[in-house]
Amino acid sequence: MTALRELDRARIRDLRSRERAAFSERTRASEALFRRAERTLAGGVASSFQRQDPWPVHLVRGEGARVWDVDGNEYLDFHNGFGSMVQGHAHPAVAEAVSRRLAEGTHFGAPTEEAIAVAEQLGERFGLERWRFTNSGTESTMGAIRVARAATGRAGVMKVFGAYHGHHDTVMVSLGVPSDQAGPAGAPPSLPWGAGIPRATVDQVHTVHFNDPGALDARIARLDAEGRKPACLIIEAAMTGIGIVLPEPGYLDSVREITRRHGVVLILDEVKTGLTIAPGGATERFGVKPASSRSPSRWAPACRRARSA
Repeated sequence: MTALRELDRARIRDLRSRERAAFSERTRASEALFRRAERTLAGGVASSFQRQDPWPVHLVRGEGARVWDVDGNEYLDFHNGFGSMVQGHAHPAVAEAVSRRLAEGTHFGAPTEEAIAVAEQLGERFGLERWRFTNSGTESTMGAIRVARAATGRAGVMKVFGAYHGHHDTVMVSLGVPSDQAGPAGAPPSLPWGAGIPRATVDQVHTVHFNDPGALDARIARLDAEGRKPACLIIEAAMTGIGIVLPEPGYLDSVREITRRHGVVLILDEVKTGLTIAPGGATERFGVKPASSRSPSRWAPACRRARSA
């Protein structure tokens, strides 16, 4: 067994101070844009995920796997637009297709053949027959949960403690929580992310820990005995909001079996896995499909998939 060794806290503080100073020095143009943005954008950014200390890097262009900021610094892009840019930046085939479409018009607010073609390809890749395109991941998970509630006639929702699924009230529960507030392994608490989320909404959300199928099974059984069986479990096949946490072997199969046995709709949130993990997402990679044995297959597609793909 490897002996534990205490880290040199003073050295860590020194390294952080030096790196922060170097970052500040090489990103002065980003700082200027951030100060300007603070006057008109809430928090100085278009999305809270973009807020960084002391300021975010402002990018100006990308090519392939590389991006450049307004100060001229070059970076390797491991972010890839939350996975939507797996083909890289400014790919010639994509640029040509977009240019051709621009010349013919871009937004009609009406059906087009292209939407059918994309849905057909996604259906082949994911093995799911029905799709609905949305404008954001938040809109998608909100719609998926609403469909699950309609299909089951139940209001409760289960989610993984610490997982992020957008910023509508139902899923803004028990995320960004310090580890010392994680509570008991079998029944972690439901905690609102912040002010503005009604207590009644928080009380409808029940959390479990990732990679613990036994706790999931037991908690659904307890809720059922109390007359509070949830409508659905929304889960990422691989957690991404706290770093990347892969499912242990057999975990997703157990989740699929447990939710089907209890008649709980399984929603797979693939905004960040999607095409980054396989051409057919986690459904292909891990062989687990959403749905419930008590709901018809037309309810199966987790709406959010349409956006990620």
